[in-house]
Amino acid sequence: MTNLIHALNNKKFRYGAFSTLTAIVVLAVLIIVNFIFSSLNLSYDVSKNKAYSISQYSIDMIKKVQDPIHIYVFTKPGSENPDFKDIILDYTKYNSNIQVAVKDPNLYPQLVEKFKSDPSQAVSSNSVVVENGKTNKFKLIDAGQMITIGFDQQTYKEYVQSIDVEPQITNAIEHVTSEKTHIIYSITGNGELSLPEKLTDAIKLANYEMKDINLLTEEVPKVANLIFVTTPAKDWTSNMVNKVKTYLQNGGRAVFALNFTTSAFPNLMSVVGAYGVSVDNKVIIEPNTNHSLPNQPTVLLPNLEANEITQNLADKQYKVLLPVATGLKQNSMKRNSLKVTPLLTSSSKSYAKNSSAQSVEKANDDMSGPFNLAVMITDYTDTKSYLETKLVVIGTDTLISPESNSVSGGTNYNFLVNSINWTQGKESGSYIPPKAPNAAAQLQLSGAQAVIITLVTVIVIPLIILVTGIVVWAKRRNS
Repeated sequence: MTNLIHALNNKKFRYGAFSTLTAIVVLAVLIIVNFIFSSLNLSYDVSKNKAYSISQYSIDMIKKVQDPIHIYVFTKPGSENPDFKDIILDYTKYNSNIQVAVKDPNLYPQLVEKFKSDPSQAVSSNSVVVENGKTNKFKLIDAGQMITIGFDQQTYKEYVQSIDVEPQITNAIEHVTSEKTHIIYSITGNGELSLPEKLTDAIKLANYEMKDINLLTEEVPKVANLIFVTTPAKDWTSNMVNKVKTYLQNGGRAVFALNFTTSAFPNLMSVVGAYGVSVDNKVIIEPNTNHSLPNQPTVLLPNLEANEITQNLADKQYKVLLPVATGLKQNSMKRNSLKVTPLLTSSSKSYAKNSSAQSVEKANDDMSGPFNLAVMITDYTDTKSYLETKLVVIGTDTLISPESNSVSGGTNYNFLVNSINWTQGKESGSYIPPKAPNAAAQLQLSGAQAVIITLVTVIVIPLIILVTGIVVWAKRRNS
C-alpha cells in the first residue's frame, strides 16, 4: 500500500497521467465536434463564381416566402443530375417552408399526371416542378431548360455552355407565389426588329410574360404592363402613333431601343418627342479606348450613371456594350411634369459623325461629347387620378442581339431587365445570369472514401495522440 501511495505521489506518474487525460479529452472533443458539424450539414461553395450556390437576390426573395413550397425532382433517387442537385438543395437552407423531394416518375404516375399543364407534354428525367402547397399553383421546368448547350465551330461538338438552374427555380418560386402576372408586348406590324429568343428567355426568367402585338390591326391591351419598341423598317402610321400615345398618356410603360435611322421617321419621333427627347441621325465615335472595344470606336462601352437601373451593374464594374449608337437629344422646351435622367453616357472625348461619313476621324464640324446614349423618363398626369408614365429610351437596337450580349458577358440583357423592372417598380437585380459550368472542380467522395476519412480523422489520429502520450509517460516513468 505504501508503495502504491508513493507511486501515485510520484511527480513522473502525475505528469504522465495528466498527459493521458489530456489525450482522452482531445479525443472526446474531436468526436463531439465532428458529431455536431455532421448533424449541421454545413458546406461552403469555394468555386470562383459560386457555381454551386444561389445568389443573394434569390436568398432575399425566398426568405420572404411564407407559403409552403414543394420542389419535386422527377428522377430515380440517386440518379439526380449533380449540376442541378446542389443548387436546388441550397434553397432549403434559407427557408424551412421550402422542401425538396426526389420522385421516381415510374413510381408516382399520378403525381406526374397532376403536373402536366399540357396533355402532350412529357415529364423528362430530371424535370422539376415547383408547387405552392397553399394555392396548388405550379410550374413545370423541363430538364432541358436548366442547361444551355453550345456548339463548338472548331471541334463540331456540343458542350455545356451554362447552368440555368437558379434562374429557373427562382423564377418558378416567384411565379407560384405572386398574385399578378406582368405582361410585356413586343410591337410588330411595321418591320420592327424582332426580339431574339435569348432576350425573351431572359425577360421571362425575370417573371414576365411575353406577347407580340401588331399595331396595324390591334390596340394596345389595357392589361399591357409594358410595350417594347425596336427600330421599324418604315415609319409608323398616324393610327399606330395614336394608339401608343393613348396608352402612354394613361400611365403606360415602354422601352424604346432605336437606332440613328429612326430620326427619319417623324411619326415615331413624335412619340418619344412628346416625352422630351429625340434620336439623332449621327453615329457616336469613341476614341477613348477605355470606353470602346479595341480598334472599334463605334462599339461603345459607356459610362453607367448612378441610378436605380444601373447601380447594381456599376457596383460590380460591369459594362454595357452599345454597337453603332446614336445620341439622344433633350428638347429645349418640355413640360414641368417631365423628368429626363441619363442612364448611359459617352466620354468627353467622343464625337458624333454623319452615318454616311467615309472616315471615323474627327472633322471640324463634328459635334463633341459627352452624349446621352440611354435615358430614363418619368411623366405624370394628375386629373381625376394620378397616372405615372415611365419610359426608357436607348440610342441603339443592336444591344439586344445575342452576340452583343455575349461580348458584354450578359450585361446587356441584365441592363434591359433592370430597365423593365424599374418601369414596373420592381427591384433591380432580379435578372440572374446563368452560371458557367466547372468554374472550379468540386470534390466528389465515394461512400468508401468518406468512411476512410472519418476513421482517420476521428479514430486514427486521436489514437496516435493517445498512444504517443502513453509511451512518453512510460519512458519518463522508467527513466
